[in-house]
Amino acid sequence: MTTTVPTHARSPRPRRRPRQVPPRRRPPLGPEPLVDGHEKAGWLLRVLAVLLDSAVVASIAWLATSDAPTYAALPLLHRGEQPQLGSDAVAWTLGSLLGLGILQAYTGMTPGKRVCGISVVDAGSGRPIGLLGTVLRWLAHFLDAFLLLGYLRATWHPQGRTYADSLLGTVVVATTRPRPHRWVAWLRRHRDARAPWLRWPRIVTSVVALVVCAAAAAMSLVQGSGGSWYSSSDMSSCTSTGPFVATATIGSAAAVTSESRLGIERRVVESWEVAVVWSAALGVDDGGNPPLDAPYAALEVRAPDGSFYSAEGGPMPDDEPGADVDTSVWWSVPEPIASARVEAPQDLSGATATAVLLDDGGTLLARCTVPVPAIEHEEPAP
Repeated sequence: MTTTVPTHARSPRPRRRPRQVPPRRRPPLGPEPLVDGHEKAGWLLRVLAVLLDSAVVASIAWLATSDAPTYAALPLLHRGEQPQLGSDAVAWTLGSLLGLGILQAYTGMTPGKRVCGISVVDAGSGRPIGLLGTVLRWLAHFLDAFLLLGYLRATWHPQGRTYADSLLGTVVVATTRPRPHRWVAWLRRHRDARAPWLRWPRIVTSVVALVVCAAAAAMSLVQGSGGSWYSSSDMSSCTSTGPFVATATIGSAAAVTSESRLGIERRVVESWEVAVVWSAALGVDDGGNPPLDAPYAALEVRAPDGSFYSAEGGPMPDDEPGADVDTSVWWSVPEPIASARVEAPQDLSGATATAVLLDDGGTLLARCTVPVPAIEHEEPAP
């Protein structure tokens, strides 16, 4: 007997599951993130940040000392064009660089980097690298400065690293909110617990950095220079009683060169001088004077503080056409014989000046000692 199983009672065949194909991964539209989802900073933004930081350092040094470096935040970029700085300017420059270094060490940013929206962080932890790492990285930039290859290397390196970045294990990322340094995080926790009123919005820091960088950049771009000439209104004079009858006229002057940036003026160079002119025709009886052959003058000035300055000068040029124009003095006397001028780094008003007149063999002809007249009036610089 055959048993027929109804069709609807038969077990259905298992269906084959469709083969699952993994979705095709699309390439990223922008640069791949380096640290904590942050992309590498653009090369032009890094250059702009360095220029802004250099302008800040130069402006601080100039406001404090009237002297300023160029490209202080980028070692060796000036390639010997950097003018010699005074000790005060060097101290202010180094102090300003240290201040910027501390900011970058613990926040990852200087004022220029904050304005450009970039930060220097450790490639592994994503945190700022601290003061020691920042100093070492800045010193390593001297390697980058060789033919500027290290700085240009950041344009083609996949992570935008210079040689200094590779040596120190750092990257420059496009963010103003990197992971906080451990010390900064500790300070923030204590601040929030004990003095929450000390908190301020991040926008305040960004605005302050923008104002500082804009002012520094304007001071570097808007510059001017000028000068003034100060001279004594009265002259000191005396007539010799030696073998040669002549009169010595002595005057003093000061030259000042100033520089202005963004309407702020500072004195850049200031020098003082004392000059003497010997003449044999200032109302004295010179009928018995022997003839002179190439006489010359010497001038010695002793300041009240004991400083001593001296100089020698030759005979006055003839008034014939084509003769050299004398530039040692700024006044004229009849029939000048010889002149001399002493330059000094301090005001010599009230000092004692001793002028002598000698012949070509070194024989003393005349001698006068008078006080240096004070500088009293000002006129435009020649």
